[in-house]
Amino acid sequence: MPENRQLFSLYLRTAFEVVTASTAEEAIATLRSQPFDAALLDINYGGGMDGFDAIRAIRADPQLASIPAAALTAHVAPEDRDQCLRAGFDLFLAKPVRRAEMTEAIGTLLQKRTTAGVSRA
Repeated sequence: MPENRQLFSLYLRTAFEVVTASTAEEAIATLRSQPFDAALLDINYGGGMDGFDAIRAIRADPQLASIPAAALTAHVAPEDRDQCLRAGFDLFLAKPVRRAEMTEAIGTLLQKRTTAGVSRA
């Protein structure tokens, strides 16, 4: 939803450089267009690919595979979290998500990237 994308961008842009995408396909193309240190992907994009398709494509792409990624979803059951982590996400965020929680999650992803020795920042 554009409203969620705008809200989450507001949450994060005071601490991070934020680039948004409206579809999973656009998110993958954007990740390929320039170096990124982390990705926050919604599970339920409208249209074609969903977040699971996106993370599988990201993990299969040598250029993108090492980018830490968080799943963002309204599905909050323990099995939903497990499904996201099994699919290749590094973190799971359940909606509604608070600003502090989202900022902390992105910080965790960036720390993971830095400690893995692959920071592109």
